[in-house]
Amino acid sequence: MAAITALAVPARDYLVNWIPSLGITAGVLVDPLSLFMANIVAWISLLIMIYSVGYMKGEFGMTRYWFFMNLFIGNMLLLVLADNLLMMFFGWEGVGLCSYALIGHFYRDEPKHWVGSPGDKALGVSEEYSPTKAGMKAFVMTRIGDIALLIAIFLIFAFARTFNYNQLVAHVGDSGSWAANLARLGLLLPTALLFFGGPIGKSAQFPLQEWLPDAMTGPASVSALIHAATMVKAGVFLTGRMGPVFFIALSQFNQVSQFFGVIAWIGAFTALLAASQAAVAREMKKVLAYSTVSQIGYMMLALGMAGLSAN
Repeated sequence: MAAITALAVPARDYLVNWIPSLGITAGVLVDPLSLFMANIVAWISLLIMIYSVGYMKGEFGMTRYWFFMNLFIGNMLLLVLADNLLMMFFGWEGVGLCSYALIGHFYRDEPKHWVGSPGDKALGVSEEYSPTKAGMKAFVMTRIGDIALLIAIFLIFAFARTFNYNQLVAHVGDSGSWAANLARLGLLLPTALLFFGGPIGKSAQFPLQEWLPDAMTGPASVSALIHAATMVKAGVFLTGRMGPVFFIALSQFNQVSQFFGVIAWIGAFTALLAASQAAVAREMKKVLAYSTVSQIGYMMLALGMAGLSAN
């Protein structure tokens, strides 16, 4: 109910000067999208933390577990409430770091915590993953998308001289805007596609989707946190946050269909591929993980189709 109520809240941007020489502010953007997501993150995280008290009782490394769980939730809230791309990226990377630590929480690699049975192979490649291997795989695969996202953010800043969401969208339709200047150099569509690289990695979309099934090596509470409320939805959130900005920018140069078409096709293909993998998976953990990937694919498809239909 709190999340639904948030949809009626008018947008507010609360700012403080952060790096005045560069015109960079630190702020909280309170609007229906950020409040809706923040409510989901906060309430589901609360339930998972309560569940963790009993589930993790007697396990080793509990101080480390509670530290990274709370840091994870804090970074996710920073990500969704930030009013600019720079603060968002700090939260984005913080979530990635914490997920690496939490997925690999059982770093002693006891066989009971592995995903896959010994000897499992697909096309000659081992399908069994230890917690440490799965944590490293998640960290590396999501960093691939994050590099693309970081390049896009600084390309935008180089031309707009601001990271603030509201300032980016305020004059995006003007002939002398940052979007127009990027377009004159043939960089607007590549920048938008690079930006989408971050959500592809974080939300486990093709071709960077394989880290999520192996992330099930972490505690069940960690899997619930990653799958249900937070990390894998971050890419969907960011696409929804910046999608309208890129729609306005790209519509001036008839490139909307290319960008949103890529989002829609990647989402559709991921949904079909992951559902097929879930249908043949022999381990319940992987069935659940591939199902999660498939459902996120539908979310991306919906965002892509929204842009195409608006066009």
